[in-house]
Amino acid sequence: MDYKEVRAYLEEMKQTLETKMTDPSLSMEEKEEIRRSIGNYEYIIELTDMNHFERGSVNQ
Repeated sequence: MDYKEVRAYLEEMKQTLETKMTDPSLSMEEKEEIRRSIGNYEYIIELTDMNHFERGSVNQ
């Protein structure tokens, strides 16, 4: 997978979790678990961006 595919996949997974958060039948524990997962995806996206852009600057 290239950078754009990985980034799109991670964004899609994060969006899926954000959509699940709107379910009023979720318990507080489930909502907290989803919040942590969203935070994890945000962190992974940040690392993916850093890796992609740092690689580009090293090769220049």
